[in-house]
Amino acid sequence: MLKKFAKTLFLPVIIFIFAASVSAWDDVGHKLSAYIAWQQMTPAVREKVIKILLSAPEDSDLSVLYPPDSRSDAAKQRELFMVAAYWSDIVRDRKFKNRFEKYHHSNWHYSDTFWTNENGQVKILPNPNEDGGKAVEKLYDFEKVLKDSGASDADKAVAIAWILHLGGDIHQPLHTSARITEFEPKGDQGGNLFLLTPKDTPREKQENLHWFWDSIVKRSVLRQTDACDSDYLPPIAAQMMKKYPLAKMQNRLELGQFDKWQQESFRIATSEFFPPTLIRFQAPSEKYKKRAFEIGQQQIALAGYRLGAMLNQIFGGQTVAQTDSLKTQACHIIRVVSYPVTKIIDPQNPPKNRICLLNVCPPDKGMVSRPMTAKMINGKVVYREYDVVKVFENADEARKYAQENGILDVNF
Repeated sequence: MLKKFAKTLFLPVIIFIFAASVSAWDDVGHKLSAYIAWQQMTPAVREKVIKILLSAPEDSDLSVLYPPDSRSDAAKQRELFMVAAYWSDIVRDRKFKNRFEKYHHSNWHYSDTFWTNENGQVKILPNPNEDGGKAVEKLYDFEKVLKDSGASDADKAVAIAWILHLGGDIHQPLHTSARITEFEPKGDQGGNLFLLTPKDTPREKQENLHWFWDSIVKRSVLRQTDACDSDYLPPIAAQMMKKYPLAKMQNRLELGQFDKWQQESFRIATSEFFPPTLIRFQAPSEKYKKRAFEIGQQQIALAGYRLGAMLNQIFGGQTVAQTDSLKTQACHIIRVVSYPVTKIIDPQNPPKNRICLLNVCPPDKGMVSRPMTAKMINGKVVYREYDVVKVFENADEARKYAQENGILDVNF
């Protein structure tokens, strides 16, 4: 739990609090943004990214996050990608000294703008000799690593993990904000100094605004019966993508413009996070909690869309914006189609109607003719060529796959 930074505390406690203050979304938030990014990535890009992550330096412990169980490769690869987004917080564990000293960088997790509220208006202030953080700077640095053909896969693996994490961090608005008040003349450390518990609350039980926003998802959607991530997270991500679809956020991606991502989050922090109803040493109202969950969902979804499109651009040579408008929708849908797909029908063994996973954004193979299926785009029925990716044995299997993989366009 995050702690209050107070002048009366001893130096070791101060150091501990500073380290705690750099976390953004908790593991749930980071894994959700990575899950949504994974849904946007093409199969070829997923394959490249996983290959790189498995080539991570041994002392990073990144590759050992690949789960050694009997599940499908697809499920394990997705899980590795999601946990990689949280790796930058895992390496904060001081018990693993060598890993901590080499890979942990507390001031990479935020990029603060210092400000105050003056007569109801936001006033940007100069940095009061405090560390404002390097999240934006490091995002640009790691993007260069991923685009460098001469960089090793080991270096690129670390870069991918940091980009996934910092891309999520920068969408938690308090990682862009350092509010200066009479109580916090050097900034509130992203809301870490704004306590939500009574003044006399024991230090180990204190809660602050930063913690409140970090954990907004898991406190709004409780994990039932100690469910594992593969059961708990996909339905939440699917709901986020349904509520905030890519089609509605397409004009906000601004790939590679990390400074704009920071400025956007900062505007949210200053306009939404400190209403007059938010009172120091008091728990936020139910209305504030509801609004916080709405903002959290939107920011996590946007982070996922941006990160997925960014990786497609770097490793696949395309972005969503460069494809036709139909591809702003999810490429994978589930339909009943004739299978196997063949031009010549064998009367003795005709194709049967099967429930299939279809890729309606198939790779260009020249003039190869493909079958077509109907898809609803912006209220209109359009027809798209497709490749069959997977055949399901029954409806229950198809529904389970759709839930686990965040596929919303299911019709059979």
